[in-house]
Amino acid sequence: MELSSTFQSYSSAPVYLQAHKNKLACIAINQQSKRIATASEQGTLIRVWDTSTRNQLVELRRGTDPASIHCINFSTNSDFLCCSSDKGTVHIFAIKDTNLNKRLSAIPTAFIGTLGKYGDSQWALTNFTVSAESACVCAFGPNNTIYALCFDGTFHKYAFSAEGICHSEGFEVFLDVDDDDDRF
Repeated sequence: MELSSTFQSYSSAPVYLQAHKNKLACIAINQQSKRIATASEQGTLIRVWDTSTRNQLVELRRGTDPASIHCINFSTNSDFLCCSSDKGTVHIFAIKDTNLNKRLSAIPTAFIGTLGKYGDSQWALTNFTVSAESACVCAFGPNNTIYALCFDGTFHKYAFSAEGICHSEGFEVFLDVDDDDDRF
């Protein structure tokens, strides 16, 4: 199914994807309409799918404990994917060159087998923190920058590298969201 070439009067039969064991909580599509990313209500895994073949391309691990995923977004060229959750973290994954993602390679091979499903997991290339008390959306900017816009009125700008280095390039409180304000 080529989503970018669909017409208003044409629809193919729906396709069933066994995306996750739990209900979907978040979904995103890339700008070329060739990739879909999904996260379940458990929020530990993000899966990326090819829209033409309907095959899973990669499985990414946000963490091991459950979380509510607030946002998933692809970079413009679909080389990277970001997600934000109620844990107060924004994770950045490499999806074109998945070798950039972290793995549990520092652990001896004999021990990895005892880790089960976590032993083969691809963890974020890098991440940064925002306020855990406030949901946020995240999006990519130019030149490996990423923005997080939080419901507490804060704006964060970070830059990251393929080596997994991430640093703050800007922070702003752009909106006063005091719920106790009686002026209105």
